Amino acid sequence: MALETETVISHGAEQILQAYTSRDFHEHLAGRVGSELISFGVDGDPAGAVTVTSEQRMPVDQLPDIAKKVIKGQVQVTVTETWSAPDADGSRRSDMDVAIHSAPVKATASQVLHARGDSETLATVRGEVTTSVPLIGKKLASAAEPYMKKFVAVQAREVSAWISRNG
Repeated sequence: MALETETVISHGAEQILQAYTSRDFHEHLAGRVGSELISFGVDGDPAGAVTVTSEQRMPVDQLPDIAKKVIKGQVQVTVTETWSAPDADGSRRSDMDVAIHSAPVKATASQVLHARGDSETLATVRGEVTTSVPLIGKKLASAAEPYMKKFVAVQAREVSAWISRNG
């Protein structure tokens, strides 16, 4: 299933990336979405190209009903974001892989932070949810898409609030 969304964030791309490379922000975000951050790492300097890897655990009851049929207990999710160095205008691009352990679902996406000066950024996310389950795979991927869109919206809202509080 295809995922596509755009959101305007009332902060500069550099501030947003600083939050995205902060363990404190990821712990905050995990709490907002009902998961637990179990590992976090940054490889590289946020001033240039950087890779952020986070691993979260959440109860299955937060997943779509169809997912509960194939996943039991808790689900562990690893998100790897590979961010480019900033463009001349400060824009950034991330290639993202989302691996859902113990589930036949994964997602890949790209996120672009289109810098619009120091006080506004257009965040564009495009991606795809795929599954390897033969019979209910398409239904599972279709059910995952609204959850992915909701997560992107929560992330944008929370990064803006985080930056406002923590400067």
